[in-house]
Amino acid sequence: MERIVEPWEHASQFNAQMGVHSSLDHLKIRIFPLSLSGTVFSWFLALSPNSINTWSQLEHKFHEYFYNGDNELRLCDLISVRQNLDEPIAEYIRRFRDTKNRCYSLIISEKNLVELALNGLRSHIKEKSEGYEFLTINQVLQRALAQESRSKESKFKSDRLGMHMLHSDSSDDENSEVYVAEFVWSSSDIPSTCASLKPISKI
Repeated sequence: MERIVEPWEHASQFNAQMGVHSSLDHLKIRIFPLSLSGTVFSWFLALSPNSINTWSQLEHKFHEYFYNGDNELRLCDLISVRQNLDEPIAEYIRRFRDTKNRCYSLIISEKNLVELALNGLRSHIKEKSEGYEFLTINQVLQRALAQESRSKESKFKSDRLGMHMLHSDSSDDENSEVYVAEFVWSSSDIPSTCASLKPISKI
């Protein structure tokens, strides 16, 4: 299993990977951004234009950023990440990963990370994911996205059914016809009696 390189190791490892080209500062400055991702790449994009002229400057700023305690988050920050009301699953997982990326000193197993991501999901999504064994956050994402999609389809069908029933009721009220029958006893008809039908005597 490939070891995850910590941010403070990244610049040193990149420099070593450049091999014989490690002395070419201008080349390293151009290639270094390609080795970045997530919040680290966002940090690089936020650097002031023309503020980096040498590799030493870039390396210094890189280490300064990560060694600055003001930018580092803790386990409690990661635990507090929760899916907001009506927040898409993908956006929640992105926020969770971004927070994890800023917990530079945090050492946590993938299993525990998955559990934290699951706990942050909204209850109706989390309940439908119970009983499944997830090995990575990406598996949590895929399962949650499937549940989110089913929930949207169910709500859509329910809304359509409700609108159809409402329309049908309205149509019935407007187009229905009422038929009334009246029984008329002619005065010329001779009354008849039935022997089996007699008034009940009260005791």
